[in-house]
Amino acid sequence: MQILVLDTIHGGKVIRDHLILSGYSTDMVDVYRQSDGISEHEAVQKKYDLIIAPIHLDPDYHLFRRLYAPVITHHQAVRWLLKGSDEKTIEITGKRGKSTTASALAYLLPGNGILQASTGLVRYPKKEISSKLSITPASLLIASKNKPENGWMIAEVSLGFCGIGTLGIITSEEDYLVACGKRSALTIKKESSHVLPRVLVPPGFSLVHDRFIDASDLVKIDGNTARYRFKNKDFSITNPLFTLPGYHIPLMLACAAALLLDINPAPLSSFQPLPGRMEVKEESGYIILDNSNSGTCYQTSADAFRYITNIGDYKTVTLIIGQESASVCENFSTDEICSTIEQGKPQHVILIPGDKRIKCDSIRMICSTNNIGFSLASSSDEGLQLAKTKGNSLILLAVKRWK
Repeated sequence: MQILVLDTIHGGKVIRDHLILSGYSTDMVDVYRQSDGISEHEAVQKKYDLIIAPIHLDPDYHLFRRLYAPVITHHQAVRWLLKGSDEKTIEITGKRGKSTTASALAYLLPGNGILQASTGLVRYPKKEISSKLSITPASLLIASKNKPENGWMIAEVSLGFCGIGTLGIITSEEDYLVACGKRSALTIKKESSHVLPRVLVPPGFSLVHDRFIDASDLVKIDGNTARYRFKNKDFSITNPLFTLPGYHIPLMLACAAALLLDINPAPLSSFQPLPGRMEVKEESGYIILDNSNSGTCYQTSADAFRYITNIGDYKTVTLIIGQESASVCENFSTDEICSTIEQGKPQHVILIPGDKRIKCDSIRMICSTNNIGFSLASSSDEGLQLAKTKGNSLILLAVKRWK
């Protein structure tokens, strides 16, 4: 079988390598940079039995019209290469809350396991980060090889499920457009849910699936208290994180998932904030609220401003905001950044314009109109050093980044 893999920068190389090891003749085209693999011109001269393309690729991409071969997604290719499902594997997808849900569930699962998340490939129970992988479907090929024998695996997956587990979790009903603005990311995720026997969803989530479970049917959260039933007994646990918007739904989902796996989620009472997700620390006399992660957006930044009022006088905040590198699917838009600044009204803004779509002049103008200081920095670390020269005791990091 002759196979063509499209997109080298979102896991295509990993899929290509696994196909070759499985004995398939495989070519690869770098659809975004035209630098790796063979050229598009060379591909057109050949005949292929199968094309493997990322779900976020433009459906009108010209090779789809010029090559007469069936097309499957990277997600489907991963399922094919891994030959089915594993009862101890949980897949997690969604626009927001994936990493928090995954980390909270990993915190609850007993024994040896592997967490494949935006934070990296983490071995449990020692919490050793063995490598840094993205959350593209192809990363599951690497993560699966690191899964302990008879152990569990929790995997964050971008843009839907691969179908290699027996439980899926969708963390958010928020949507955005992919594939050159022609496809709904949420619709893609919902459609992919049918490759899994059970899917857990947030309260009120609409899904057509024979065995979907609404988390609120298993867990009730009121303020800082979660209540649930386990082995015919009623339990309640408290954690101040239940009150934070960025943790409320992810912790509810982790709690419900544990119950579905016949595990008491009581240890969640001692679960602590994750790095870059409302993490508060003191450094050189400054209080720093770090809310910089791959899901940073207007809503999470607004939540951070509300949270920071519990720490001190938010009017003396230096806000470090922006994005460290370009994103194909979803970026921290100029409008969202401007809205965050206008609502929060910090004393000074340090912008990280890592994505070309971020319009520095528009953001500079918003700051000028609101009498807010403005600076530029190339990274969060540089921005943090600059913030310490501005004389504001509170520093809020709200940078979209992949750490």
